[in-house]
Amino acid sequence: MTAPSDNLIRVLHLCEHFGNRTASFHGVARSFELWIPQLDQPPFRVLLCSRATPNPAALERFRKSGIEPLSLGYGKMDPRNLFKLIGILRRERIDILHLHGYGACTWGRLAGHLLGIPAIVHERCNYVTVPWFQRPVEALLGPFTKYAFAVSESTRQFTVHKRHIRDRVVKTLYSGIPMDGIPLIGPEARLAARRARGLDAGHFLLGVVSRLEPHKGHADLLKAFARVRAEIPQARLWIIGDGYHQAALEQLAAGMGLGDTVAFLGYQADVWPLIQALDIQVFPSHQEGTPNTLYEALAVGNCIVASTADGQGEILSHERESLLYPPGDEEQLARHLLRLHGDPALAARLREHARRRARDFDMKNTIETLKTTYRRIAEAS
Repeated sequence: MTAPSDNLIRVLHLCEHFGNRTASFHGVARSFELWIPQLDQPPFRVLLCSRATPNPAALERFRKSGIEPLSLGYGKMDPRNLFKLIGILRRERIDILHLHGYGACTWGRLAGHLLGIPAIVHERCNYVTVPWFQRPVEALLGPFTKYAFAVSESTRQFTVHKRHIRDRVVKTLYSGIPMDGIPLIGPEARLAARRARGLDAGHFLLGVVSRLEPHKGHADLLKAFARVRAEIPQARLWIIGDGYHQAALEQLAAGMGLGDTVAFLGYQADVWPLIQALDIQVFPSHQEGTPNTLYEALAVGNCIVASTADGQGEILSHERESLLYPPGDEEQLARHLLRLHGDPALAARLREHARRRARDFDMKNTIETLKTTYRRIAEAS
């Protein structure tokens, strides 16, 4: 490849979507919101593109961060993605493709092969298996993929064994969040966040922040909460996020007689005040990478109860910065919640260790790894 005359290294991040019917703005989009302003500085020119047309909520958030995303605008399997992507790559003189999601990885690797542009596959979740329609693609393209990241070690193993990318190629890279400028709030602001939703300091407030999809484990949390509510009448639960599973969850909560003790708060652009109003933040996923919301919970020193799903079980230690339980075990989850209610000293100890653990996941390290990788690939090209 011939380097552009301005000597910039041009990188295009291509993903499936920033949010759809399952979520207005998902964790991968949150990473882009954090990364792109830090990466898009000389000697790098970093652009963002989605396979699907961006939704208005995502566009608004990106534009506030100074990001103007591109899009291909076609379905996952539509070959027109390839031709439009090739046009973008030529027009923007892209040197490196950084790919997130199956469709993006398919069309991105093909376009990269045709134009001689190196491509990085970035896997963000351990899905146990690859969808049937994607398996031939991974069997064909995986062995020829030269660069890959995974957001946890379990996700790295999935990438090696299910996406057929060579072991020595796939590097574990925890995403992290910026540790500078975490918007911490004081007791009065935390109480105000509760009172704005009809609660006070006497309520035992639990919360979860994620897309409303079955594998996120909200049903387990509702069942555990019903047990907690039976023993602690002042217990309340905030479910923060949106998605297609909301109606089913609302029906489940109503069927268990939880009534107005469970609040579905929907998509929230700013979750920092809400999570700091919680007594316990729960991460009940059955499968996960390493969610940004977990890094945020650590950063504000929240009391955490989490399943051991994938990356969560890697970065958290039981009875140090969290209480852990096997995915799907709502009885153990309920016992942990009740234990923390009855043991304020344990809750305080978890909070302190959470703040310390957060320092290991400063996004500065992630950004430096990405920049070093881009330089290395550009030099090799």
